[in-house]
Parts: sequence; structure tokens; C-alpha cells
Amino acid sequence: MLISQKRERVECFRRNAEGLWVLYSYTQGSEIHLSSVNFCTGIDAIYEDVIFTKEDSEAEFDELRSRV
Repeated sequence: MLISQKRERVECFRRNAEGLWVLYSYTQGSEIHLSSVNFCTGIDAIYEDVIFTKEDSEAEFDELRSRV
């Protein structure tokens, strides 16, 4: 489970029936369920009281651009 510090986004890697890892991405308004620990929450609850800054957005853009 990866929780972004720069925008409202959570990524979770899960094994499928063939044993391969599959990425599931969650964004604003998504519901996250972790059956292994019997936990369910909305992504909005994870980011409650978080205020993203302009610098966060710019840093994320720079990071994405460097991957290309």
C-alpha cells in the first residue's frame, strides 16, 4: 500500500489468481477495502485535514516528467 503525500491517491498491489501482482489505484471518492485485515475506509478519510500546496503539485509534475 502506497499513500501519496503530494495528491489524493493510494496505490495497492495485490496478487491475482495466477499469483501475479496487480496494481489498484484509488483516487478521490474511492472506497478502499483491505480484506486481509478486515479494514474498509474512504480515501477521503485518509486525507482528512490534509491541505495540498502548489509546491506539492509542481514537485509531482517534475517527478512525472523525469520518468519520461
